[in-house]
Amino acid sequence: MTADQPPHPPVALVYGELVAAYGLSDSHRLVLEAVPDGARVLDVGCASGYLAQRMKQHGCVVTGVEPDPEAAAAARAHCAAVFEGDIEQPDTRAALPGDQDAVVFADVLEHLRDPLGTLTFARTLLAPGGRAVISLPNIAHWTGRRALLRGRFPYADHGLFDQTHLRFFTRASARALADDAGYSILAEHPTTAPVPLEGPLHARFGSTAEHPSAPVAALRRRLSARWPELFALQIVLTLRPRGNVAPEPIGGPRRPGN
Repeated sequence: MTADQPPHPPVALVYGELVAAYGLSDSHRLVLEAVPDGARVLDVGCASGYLAQRMKQHGCVVTGVEPDPEAAAAARAHCAAVFEGDIEQPDTRAALPGDQDAVVFADVLEHLRDPLGTLTFARTLLAPGGRAVISLPNIAHWTGRRALLRGRFPYADHGLFDQTHLRFFTRASARALADDAGYSILAEHPTTAPVPLEGPLHARFGSTAEHPSAPVAALRRRLSARWPELFALQIVLTLRPRGNVAPEPIGGPRRPGN
């Protein structure tokens, strides 16, 4: 960033504004579905508390961690407690409660200097049988590949090329991150996004990319499930520390509508 460029807006502000304008994303909904009702939850990078608000409605007791003071203040309306600080710093880690049923990293790990160390640390905060739920953007999505083929790396305020991303993940490296941190993968769900050449389908069914018709939405789901490396915009993983429980097979039963 040069001297005449404005500073990057806080990550929590950018994504909070997106949720306010467009609602929760597919990855948010999948993360919420992975958290049991009534759970004790640590929401890392809780922003203004938009996920905590929904979890609270399902009986969860949510503790937030958020480095941005303004967002942390807003999140206190939805969290039992909010720790204002950096999850990668020892003093913040020392203050966090243990015995959590779930630790959530929703669009967070890619913003950290050491996502492996942080995800490994999260194991110490889980109660027996607890889980971590993570969502990561897939830089190998077809739109990312298209940009690279064109010789571009189009940094933006959000999305695959978010200028605040410090790490970039594919489906394979997301799964490797979980394995290296000492977890078994209980479930894996890809999120959908527009697919190539779907424009004629919108014309036929009277839909748009933002509001796809049922046939277009079904096509997106089929492609992201069949070829997640290419068509999944994000990968949502539900994890359990190895040794706590035998892992469930990937691709097993999913909730209706996913």
